[in-house]
Amino acid sequence: MAALFELVPRETKPVETSNRCIKTQIPVPESFPLLREMAALEPDLQLFQPPIIWHHSEDGYKICDPYGNKWIDFSSSILISNAGHGNPVICDAIRKVVDKPMLDAFNFPTEERVEAAREFMSVCPIPDAKVFFLNSGSEAVEVAFRIMRIAGVKKNPRKKVIITYQNAFHGRTLASTMLGGTPEFKDWITAPDPDIYQAPWPESFDFAWADPESPEYDEEKMFNTFLETIEKNKINPDEICGVFIESFFAPLCHKMPASYAQKLRKFCDEHDILLGMDEIQIGACRSGKFWCFENYGIVPDLFACAKGASGSLPISALYGRRELMDVFGPGGHATTHSGAPVVAAAAAANIRYLRDNKMWEAAAERGKIVEARFAEWKKQYPHRIGYAGGIGLGLSILFANKATHTAQPEFSFKLLNNCLDRGLLFSTPNNHYSNFRFVPPLNIPIDALNEGLDVFAEALAVTDKEMPPY
Repeated sequence: MAALFELVPRETKPVETSNRCIKTQIPVPESFPLLREMAALEPDLQLFQPPIIWHHSEDGYKICDPYGNKWIDFSSSILISNAGHGNPVICDAIRKVVDKPMLDAFNFPTEERVEAAREFMSVCPIPDAKVFFLNSGSEAVEVAFRIMRIAGVKKNPRKKVIITYQNAFHGRTLASTMLGGTPEFKDWITAPDPDIYQAPWPESFDFAWADPESPEYDEEKMFNTFLETIEKNKINPDEICGVFIESFFAPLCHKMPASYAQKLRKFCDEHDILLGMDEIQIGACRSGKFWCFENYGIVPDLFACAKGASGSLPISALYGRRELMDVFGPGGHATTHSGAPVVAAAAAANIRYLRDNKMWEAAAERGKIVEARFAEWKKQYPHRIGYAGGIGLGLSILFANKATHTAQPEFSFKLLNNCLDRGLLFSTPNNHYSNFRFVPPLNIPIDALNEGLDVFAEALAVTDKEMPPY
């Protein structure tokens, strides 16, 4: 495995509850041949998650390995499994297509593709919209970028500027990386687009003016930073074709201030600018609404979704107003696998399950439980926690020195291993390996959620004693 995790077994105390089971050393020595083969066959970039073999799931919220261990999952496969791992409704939809059999169809019409479009449109708040199926969130962002540019320059050849946000994440492909705001992800781009500019995302860890708990909090200042970005770069607002923003700040699971969202919508309307939003991580009920921007009282002109909207197999979607989605004409943009029958059937079943079971309500209810524990831990560990917050059941805790804004990966990795050894599974912390995302499947029972939070509290107390001060 890569250097993030050593293949050195740790002794563990036996754990046996209805939700968790730890009966071996962690990582499991018997898993090492498979892990080493993966490391030999795949590039190191794939080797960044804890060395736990995922074998099967139970009840939609537990991950089991082949050796008898079982974890409460707080990762949802990186926010994919909103409807739960192996949701029976989704599995049944997949079986029906496989049993036909029909696995691929390129862009030919299929019943499954139309069914998926119908279900996706049933949850679209944009009036008179269409949906474009693609393969990944990054690809949906690429198409959004292309549409904003095409629509802008059709009106005015100079209307080509796009405003995005510092440290935001939109994907790893060329345009999605340029739209993203993390400098270290862009060092390979030798000819960056000169008409993309980044404004500060109004998040409270880096900016006191966006922190309601700070005396420097200034709601007016928040949106002024966007206007100052335009002014500083001598941009004529009427030459901006699009603004593209995450509906929540993914690196921290930070919700957008509603006043900021509403001022941004108003600004875009005044200057004939397309407002595009990235719902890839927080969309599909996780925010407490079906789409996160609905929490802010706005509707974008187009938005990208994937992950929780797919629920399992690879598919993404870009929603937009009809006249925007038709800018290409027949064959003007195509993807090989988008809307393939098996994937389309699975995605349709996922959307139907989320909608019909009002899973946004489950997210809101469970999110309040997590937020209450966050409030306790912030008071108990102010010397450890730099940020804790989020929206719905998309929440995170950043372990960092808030005074110096220094991330603490050593502490975080120790805490992650202490959680794994007790039967609680997180993905590798993001944001300089120091941010834990609390994003379990939305159908996790409340007793299992509380058990997972109790395990985290125990692991945090132990880690606080084991590790030196920052």
